[in-house]
Amino acid sequence: MGVLMAVTKLEQWKNERNSKPKAFVIAQKTHVVEIECMHCHHHFFRWSSTAPAYWRCEDCSVNQ
Repeated sequence: MGVLMAVTKLEQWKNERNSKPKAFVIAQKTHVVEIECMHCHHHFFRWSSTAPAYWRCEDCSVNQ
């Protein structure tokens, strides 16, 4: 039988992060992007540097 390897918190975080859908960017102007929520389809704005981390609006993230 194989030996089970311990999964570190970092590996677990990376796997969870990679499994999320990518942000759906509607429009991009300068450093701000308009994103459509993958859950409720509302549009919201984020800085382009942080946009890949967002795939749900704040309302949907809280109400999971």
